Amino acid sequence: MVTRVPAGQLASFLQCLFEAAGMTRAGARVMANSHVEADLRGIPGHGSRLAPGYLDKLRTGRLNARPLVRIVQDEEAVLVVDADLAPGPVAARLAVAAAMLRARRCGIAAVTVRRAGHVGALGIPAAQLARRGLVGVAAAQASARSVALIGGTNTPVLGSSALAVAVPAPDRQRPVLVDLAAAAMSWGRLHHLARSGQALPNGSALDASGNRVHDPHLAVALLPVGERGQALAIVLELLVGALTGSTPLPAGDDGRGLLVVAVDPRRLAGAESLATGVAAVALAVREQGARMPGDRAWAQRDRARQDGIALDADDIAALVEAGRRVNVRAPHGWIQPEPLEASAGSQKEQM
Repeated sequence: MVTRVPAGQLASFLQCLFEAAGMTRAGARVMANSHVEADLRGIPGHGSRLAPGYLDKLRTGRLNARPLVRIVQDEEAVLVVDADLAPGPVAARLAVAAAMLRARRCGIAAVTVRRAGHVGALGIPAAQLARRGLVGVAAAQASARSVALIGGTNTPVLGSSALAVAVPAPDRQRPVLVDLAAAAMSWGRLHHLARSGQALPNGSALDASGNRVHDPHLAVALLPVGERGQALAIVLELLVGALTGSTPLPAGDDGRGLLVVAVDPRRLAGAESLATGVAAVALAVREQGARMPGDRAWAQRDRARQDGIALDADDIAALVEAGRRVNVRAPHGWIQPEPLEASAGSQKEQM
C-alpha cells in the first residue's frame, strides 16, 4: 500500500530524526531537504528511505554528526577540504557554498572534498549552483566496488561513481540537468525495482555466477552501459578518487571523495549568450518531441509537491521505527491502527 505524504511534513519529521541523532539544526535541515528533494524529483533510491541507514551510521560513528571540517589547501579558485566523515549532503552543501563564492571572484572554482559520506542525488548540489546563474558540475565517489568490467572476470572493480552537470536556463528554477551514475543504474534504483517487483533492464547486472540477470534480488554486481559507459566509469574514478586525494578505488568505507566545479558564464561568452543558447537548443529539441535533460525531474517535482510523496508501507514502517529509536514520534496518520478483531484476538492469546 502506498501513502502520499506532504513534502513539508516529511521534511519536518526527517529533520527531527537527524537532530535527535546529534546533528545541528542546520545540518539536520540540509539532510532532510536533500532526502525530500530526491523524493520529489522521482529518485526514491536517494530519498527518505535512506534516512534510517544514515541514522544507523551516525549512531555507530561511521558518520560524524558534528564534524570538524578542515581546510587542507586554499588557493583562490581551488579549495581542498577534509570533511571529517560528515554526511554527504552536508559536505556537498559546504562545497557548493565555497565554489559559488570563488567562482564569482575568479570566474571558475574547483572544490575537492575528502572523507565525505554518501552524497545522494548529485543533481541537487549541481542545480543549486545553476539556480545562482553558474554552471555546476558535481562528481562523487562510491564507497564499495560494485561495478564489473565488460569483458572482464565478472569481479567488481569500480564503484558506481556519479556525475551531475547543471546549466542555467531561462527559468532559473529549472536548469538543464544531467544526473547519472557510472553503472547502468544505481544501487538505489536497483533496490527500488526489487521492492516494487520490477525486472532489471537486460545487461545491467550480474548474479553470483557472472550471468546477466533480470531479477534484481539476484544481482551482486552492476555493469556499465557499453564501452563508452565503462570509459566514463574509469574516468570518474580518477576524478573523484585520485584527483580529490581520496583512495583511487573504493575502499569500502564512508571516507569518499567529492568534486564540485562552478563556472561563471559572465567571464566566458556572457550570461545572456548562454541563456540565448540554452533557449535555442531547448526549442530545437522540443520541436522534435524530445525532452531536455531535467524536464522529467521538474515535471515529477511539480506533481509530487501537489499530490504528496509516495511512500510504501515498508518505507513508512522503517521511518517510524527509526523515530522510535530516537524518541521522535511519527506524524499522525502514518501508523494504521490494527483492526479491532485482530486486536481482540491478540488479547485473547495473551490471557
